[in-house]
Amino acid sequence: MKTKIFNSIFALISGILLFSCSLEEVPISEPTPDAIYSTASGIRDGVNGVYSNLRDLYGSQAGFTMTTMGTDIFRHGKDGGYKAMDRYGTDFNSSLGYVEDIWEICYRGINSANTILDRIDLVEMPDSDKTRYKAEVRFLRAHFYYWLTIQYGDVVLRNTETKGVITDDVRTDRALVWEFMREDAEFAVENLDWSNTDYGRATKGAALHQLAEILLLVEDYIGAEQAGKQLIQEGPNSLLDSYSDIFEYDNQINDEVVFAVQYINDPLNNANGNQGHLFFTPAYDQFPGLTRDLTQGGRPWTRFRPTQFYRELFEDNDTRFDVTFRYTWTYNNEATLPEGAQIGDTVVWETTPGEFSFIAPNTDQMHWGVKKHDDPTRASFQDTRGFRDFFVYRLSETYLVVAEALMGQNKLQEAADYINVVRARAAEQGSTMVQVSANEVDIDFILDERARELGGEAQRWMDLARTGKLQERVSMYNENATPNIKAFHGLRPIPQSQIDLSTNSFPQNEGY
Repeated sequence: MKTKIFNSIFALISGILLFSCSLEEVPISEPTPDAIYSTASGIRDGVNGVYSNLRDLYGSQAGFTMTTMGTDIFRHGKDGGYKAMDRYGTDFNSSLGYVEDIWEICYRGINSANTILDRIDLVEMPDSDKTRYKAEVRFLRAHFYYWLTIQYGDVVLRNTETKGVITDDVRTDRALVWEFMREDAEFAVENLDWSNTDYGRATKGAALHQLAEILLLVEDYIGAEQAGKQLIQEGPNSLLDSYSDIFEYDNQINDEVVFAVQYINDPLNNANGNQGHLFFTPAYDQFPGLTRDLTQGGRPWTRFRPTQFYRELFEDNDTRFDVTFRYTWTYNNEATLPEGAQIGDTVVWETTPGEFSFIAPNTDQMHWGVKKHDDPTRASFQDTRGFRDFFVYRLSETYLVVAEALMGQNKLQEAADYINVVRARAAEQGSTMVQVSANEVDIDFILDERARELGGEAQRWMDLARTGKLQERVSMYNENATPNIKAFHGLRPIPQSQIDLSTNSFPQNEGY
């Protein structure tokens, strides 16, 4: 059984210092940092508290919305209040709650990390533990800054604990922040081991993957290639033989997972849980013969609907299609069964007037679901709190990161070779996938492959934004966004509350 690092003390630790959107320190409980971070156990619990902030990015509605909505592969579903982020209209502005939430979450994590780094050398504990904790929180600090700089551009750079109210912050060029992140990631690589006794903590492999992604940002393609290849060639991770095995609920600890945010089947220590099972599930229960159940999606919140482009992106023998999508349902409600239907029959849908199919339609009212976040272990289909871990880095993505780095050096045949490793694993048993050739390798092909491999895993918007392809691809493939999306949408607006609470000039991003 894996040892989980998340526990109930995190609520206390992460609540000690909270940022308002002006990065203001707000004490909300009696314990003070001086008291808590004065012992080895306090430092340990504080490090755990830094990790806990990841749960607000991965598995939350805010995190999913900021990475999934308004992309080339997902548009809005029937319900939810953030359709503006899909349409890119004038109502997508700096006052939207999730824009503020992600900003606050990341700075809360950064301040928690800085607090540890400022205080750890004053505490009596083994030097080896100090070094490991420093490496872990620097890995996490870089991760929070990755989100901030991709989402918002130039942001406030902080490398020390926030003390008192600060209202005169300035924005730092994100290129400088990326160099700061690079130093954090390099320190983590140098000082972490390939394995950790507590599953879920950062390892050398996680740090190498993160470093490779950061080096792509600064266009150090040689360095990104080397970091990714070191993980692939020297690390303990390996691709699973079957793509479907990655997402088997009882196989969450597997060799392909490089870094995961943990959730646990314990309501007292699971916070809001991984809620991913809610957001991609359509309102299937509103149709005759169907009612909610855990095996067909559970509780439907209908936030994200796959685009036609995404549905048609897969080749016929690509196993990732069936692992990703739920596009058929079976009758399970005796009380509302259509005439002639029986419990367990595949649902027949009227896709257009007078035309019927076992394949569900893909409209706002009823759309395809995504199965990667299914959680059949919840006590009830009504329970929003899922227990499935959230895979942040997988080794298959490392292969694609290396391919992108090789492409940046015009090593197109080698880039194709790395892409083809991922594609070969995806083929149905007894078949082979068409191998990509060197002259087919460009950023669009890599983004297509990332969609097939990683779709629905809370990365897409940031992938499109960091590669400069957001406007082009969303305009082409997302009908909701086509009329409105502009180049400036490659950055989110700075939260209005941050600007309003600043006593000096804190400029808004262009276009907002």
